[in-house]
Amino acid sequence: MNNPIDQNADAPANGAPKDFTSDSADALKAQAKRLRAALASRDVSVSHAGSLELMAQSYGFRDWNTALAMTRRNAASIGVADLGIGKRFAGSYLGHAVTGKILGLTGTPVGGVYRIEVHLDHPVDVVASKHFSGYRQRIASRINKDCEPVLASGQRGPGLSVDLLL
Repeated sequence: MNNPIDQNADAPANGAPKDFTSDSADALKAQAKRLRAALASRDVSVSHAGSLELMAQSYGFRDWNTALAMTRRNAASIGVADLGIGKRFAGSYLGHAVTGKILGLTGTPVGGVYRIEVHLDHPVDVVASKHFSGYRQRIASRINKDCEPVLASGQRGPGLSVDLLL
């Protein structure tokens, strides 16, 4: 069976499909409808919006709006020239799907590397430990001209990726 939201080797660490498309959104809506019916048959009441949220979260997205926004990601790629202070964005940070607002964007001494500062809508745990957590909501990171995370040297690395403007 060819499912447009099947996981693949290119999937990001949060489990969300990298090539999520509008066809995938339609498939998620259909899955949410089936989930709602299956839960109803077990006397569990879930609203339509609730089932959409559950489906989005099962694929690693924070919520349905983030999943839906990601359907536009492949339609038009953005570059650092599209970014600006106050603009809202969706992307990922250390394997977490995030949304937020851009607070600052400056060039660095390394050509093609930019420092971006953002305020996330919801804090994310940046610690990979079961013993404690470290939540961050304001993040500074480095990105390249394609809004992908890079190290100070310009090589790809972990960090914030800005995938689309909201």
